[in-house]
Amino acid sequence: MLWIKIILSALLLAYLAWALDLDSILDLLKQADWSLVLAACFCLIVGQLFSAIRWAWLARGLGLTVLLSRKIQFYFLGMFLSLFLPSIIGGDVARGWLLAKGKANAGWPAAASVILERLSGVVGLALVVSFCLFFLDVPAYWLWVWNGGMLVGWLLMLAVPWWWSKLQEKGWEGKLSGWKVLQINSPEFQRAWWMALPVSIVFQLLVVQAHVFLGQAVGLELSWFAYGFMVCLVALASALPLSFNGFGIREAGYIGIAVWFGASSEAAGAMAALWVLVLAIAAIPGGIVLWRMGGTKILQKDKPHRDEDSEGRHSS
Repeated sequence: MLWIKIILSALLLAYLAWALDLDSILDLLKQADWSLVLAACFCLIVGQLFSAIRWAWLARGLGLTVLLSRKIQFYFLGMFLSLFLPSIIGGDVARGWLLAKGKANAGWPAAASVILERLSGVVGLALVVSFCLFFLDVPAYWLWVWNGGMLVGWLLMLAVPWWWSKLQEKGWEGKLSGWKVLQINSPEFQRAWWMALPVSIVFQLLVVQAHVFLGQAVGLELSWFAYGFMVCLVALASALPLSFNGFGIREAGYIGIAVWFGASSEAAGAMAALWVLVLAIAAIPGGIVLWRMGGTKILQKDKPHRDEDSEGRHSS
């Protein structure tokens, strides 16, 4: 599966390299306003801090008590790993594993906290797209279809206390039935969920603004609402486990949507290249956390100590 992702990303990037004027993109990068690139880095790092706090709230709502500073460290570590593992799922698995490590019966709540934190982010993306659509010249049925889906989503969220308890009663039994312990219909989690949604919106707005700064740095002329529409749709597409870390899909999405709005394909390509650089810079704190925690060995399962093993053999 990994090779399929790598091949798809390579094919998309190769096509873009063939279709675009790479010399023009390099010229735009050489002439870029790097103060705006730094502003984009600041927006993303602040946004990641908000996301870490959002995750902490959701985890606490599921009964996982860990220091906020520790969760922030795990979040940035997951971001660092996501940049170098086959998809964003890799970093998410790592931070869920670390959150549950050493705690009894914490596996399902930890996994759920990560999934629900991502789901909260998706809701934030969808809300930003809904807002932007009202200010863009798009077919009317786009508004109806998108906002109709949003309405269904809101009704499902509001009805969680009802349908989750029903699902727990009728769900299957067996090894994979541990999800039944998740109390996402509890008042504590519901409070955390609705507190997290505004944070998700703030995070997505910061990401959009980071792209606006990068676009301005290389002369990509789009309205803020076009940026919001483009960035959030591409984020949804690149999060799918179809390519290597979203490479290829993300760049093709930026360029395709920017051209659709009448902007320069080369400027969009330059902005996409800068976004990869910003992601790498924003991931540096996670690399530092990984190093200070002892490297990738922290992701390994704890082994019993020798003295414990010998005691077990003597007692037997």
